[in-house]
Amino acid sequence: MAGKVSDRKPKKLAQAQEEEAIEFSLPTSLPCSEINYPIRLQRKFKANWQEILDEGDRFMKDIEDTKLLSQPAIIKAPFKDTACDFISNEVFPYLIPALEQSLCKAEVWNALKTQTCFYNGIDHIAQELWKNNPRFPSRKFHDDHIFNMPWVREYLKENPRPLYPKSWLWSEDYAATVIQKTVRQYFVQRTDEVQEMRSFWKKLKYEKEHPSIDENPFLARYLAKHAPAPFNKQTTKQ
Repeated sequence: MAGKVSDRKPKKLAQAQEEEAIEFSLPTSLPCSEINYPIRLQRKFKANWQEILDEGDRFMKDIEDTKLLSQPAIIKAPFKDTACDFISNEVFPYLIPALEQSLCKAEVWNALKTQTCFYNGIDHIAQELWKNNPRFPSRKFHDDHIFNMPWVREYLKENPRPLYPKSWLWSEDYAATVIQKTVRQYFVQRTDEVQEMRSFWKKLKYEKEHPSIDENPFLARYLAKHAPAPFNKQTTKQ
């Protein structure tokens, strides 16, 4: 017959465990660095509502952009075109890339930190606008420097530049003063009172230069509504 299975531990093992339990005692205090706090496992959700909303907004924006691109361009009548439309459609497409390239060149030449630099941003912008003129597409293939162009050489012969530019001679404080003065002058001249006064003196000067305006009611009516424009002698005689 098989012997009975008992759950009793050997006496030596039981005595060793009792001795270890008697010798073990908890310390009075433990530093925080030696305490292992339990880490709470955060469940990562598969779906994030913020990501879903952002993705939906991007999708709707793509749809709106596609609709705008698919719509045919509205051609305005010539008399309805404004100055803002002309600048945004005819000037900015060529001016903004030239400004970006001039800033990149200035960074290469370190012109933003060095005052006495040979790089001239205005010359570079003029060169890029001359090359990218839509009326002369063949100029794109000519990679000439601005000072090697014939019309620039002729102009500089008649109007030579000074030896040193103002950026080399002026200090930063004086240059900032001149820039602030120009900007303030522009904003002051934009006010309605100053514009009204300037138009008044222009009309008065035009009336003195053209005394026949009293005999021409059409010209007087035009001058009362609009700013004075240079009329030729035939219109003043009529």
